[in-house]
Amino acid sequence: MTRLILYVVLVAALVTGAVWLANDPGSVSMTWRGWQIETSVGILITTIIVAVIVILLVMRLLAVVGGTVQAFATARRERRFKRGLASLGDGFAAVQAGQGKAAKKFAREAATLLQENPAVMVLRRDAAALSGDAREMQIAAEALLARPETELAGLRALADKAMRDGDVAGALTHAKRALTRKDAPGWALQTVIDMEIAAERWPEALSALDEKLAREAFSATELKRLKSRLQTLQAQAALGRGDASAAVNAAKKAMDVDDANQAAVTVFAKAMTAQGRGRKAAGAVERAWAVKPGIELLAAYRMLVPGESALDWARRIDGLAKAAPDHPESRLAVASASLEAELWGQTRNRLSGLTGDDAAPHIRARAAQLLADVERRERGDTAKAAEWLDLALEIQKNPAKAARKPKSVAEILAQA
Repeated sequence: MTRLILYVVLVAALVTGAVWLANDPGSVSMTWRGWQIETSVGILITTIIVAVIVILLVMRLLAVVGGTVQAFATARRERRFKRGLASLGDGFAAVQAGQGKAAKKFAREAATLLQENPAVMVLRRDAAALSGDAREMQIAAEALLARPETELAGLRALADKAMRDGDVAGALTHAKRALTRKDAPGWALQTVIDMEIAAERWPEALSALDEKLAREAFSATELKRLKSRLQTLQAQAALGRGDASAAVNAAKKAMDVDDANQAAVTVFAKAMTAQGRGRKAAGAVERAWAVKPGIELLAAYRMLVPGESALDWARRIDGLAKAAPDHPESRLAVASASLEAELWGQTRNRLSGLTGDDAAPHIRARAAQLLADVERRERGDTAKAAEWLDLALEIQKNPAKAARKPKSVAEILAQA
């Protein structure tokens, strides 16, 4: 209703104005640069209105043309973007499929269509790594360092490359840079620890485990095992260079973290013996033996009392074996000590059943060797002794590989 009233008022005003101009047209005179124009007011107003309409039409036409051009450009960009995304997806699929050449091809296409899109840099890195193009991979990884959001991806690629190249310093540099970030990832911490372990820098490796990130990167059990075994390695290194006091301290820390760590107990006993305090380590060895008897523990236990007679050793080992009397290692230990003391009956008694097929190969071989000694020393039966030795040699055709120092976190955690 309101719009109708306004329309009627507007028409009435226009009619009134037209009638007024018709009755009193008036005149208009304009002079400009030698030109003189004379006309009526009505014609002037009509001309102005027509000019305005023409200008509006031209502007509208330009807007339509401009919009068409812009729409065409936008559509073209969208087509390129869609093609780029398709190439990007195909490239990552090729990486997953292990198709290095195809991955590089799609990476180039995506780079042409999407320019410096971060995902293109990641694809370039992965494609180059898959195809073995170290230079291209490094260029792409370094490009990722420019943005905080992709920096960690670049640092990880560069750290991995440095490790493959044997560049310990380079790997440490990239991993430590990653650790400076608030959102530092677990791989960076593990890389740093791996490098410190490989270089046998035990204090530095232990220091890295004290970081808050370590409690997030490893479970409580893994962290406990890592600390205890690194402290054990530190103790072994100290004992190797003749620093028995440092070895004792490090071994004690390892045992405090994990009282079932036999290697820590062993090095503790050896270090205490080196200080002339071997007897004070007996309790620790006996507790460890009760958990899991072993050859290294036995050797350390033997060293605690230097210069003792074979009979005294047999008595002492008999006491140790009571912590795990039925364990094959306990029986072998007592048999060996009894053999030294020429207690033939006890030796044979403890070895009974250890050469059967149900016994572990290394147990059978050692028992056969001891029985060969018994036959030779007690009865002088070289033929029977030779039979036992042949059995031991047959069992030992595939000897176990000698243990080596771990070079990484994974190797430490994989140890039994």
